[in-house]
Amino acid sequence: MMGSKASLLAAAAEEFAQYGLRGARVQAIVKRAGVNERMIYHHFGSKEGLYRAVLQDQMAALRDAWRPALERARTLAPYEGVAAALDAFADALSGRPVLIGLWLHESLGGWQTLPLPSADALPVELRELYERGRREGVFREDRPFELAYGIAMSALIGGVVLARRGDAVARDRGIDFAAPETRRLVLEQLLDGMTGCGRPPREK
Repeated sequence: MMGSKASLLAAAAEEFAQYGLRGARVQAIVKRAGVNERMIYHHFGSKEGLYRAVLQDQMAALRDAWRPALERARTLAPYEGVAAALDAFADALSGRPVLIGLWLHESLGGWQTLPLPSADALPVELRELYERGRREGVFREDRPFELAYGIAMSALIGGVVLARRGDAVARDRGIDFAAPETRRLVLEQLLDGMTGCGRPPREK
């Protein structure tokens, strides 16, 4: 059984994802959590404090889910490692629709709660893989990691947000956005832009 703090984080995540900080009602959160309203102020100080804690909790869960795949990816060849890391990120994100809702509200509000990321906050494992790939001639010299990372994250996050809007068109073309083969094609599209050519040939 969850304690009051965990119950509030789970309940508030759903409410904030749907209505945002301003639209979410404290009464709806505590009713969903099954706790007394004073527990919000005991654990988080305010509704805003709860909102900040929810964002931090959801982001930490995403990072924790992604971390093992990043560690495995760094042992692979650069192209395969980056592909595996991005694939794992897409998997971790697709299982967290609440986080997508929270990000959308944060974006509309001008990202006032979450600090904007700095270059040194980007995943070290992915940076090392990419830089190794640049040294080995796999990835383009004129594509710095920060640019490649930003484009990849935008594509993968945007794909999760917009996937359902493309379902009708995709069905007409026989495309299943949820299929592993489609994910592979998306990742190859991203990585081929980083390499400036087609996928490096496999070693015989």
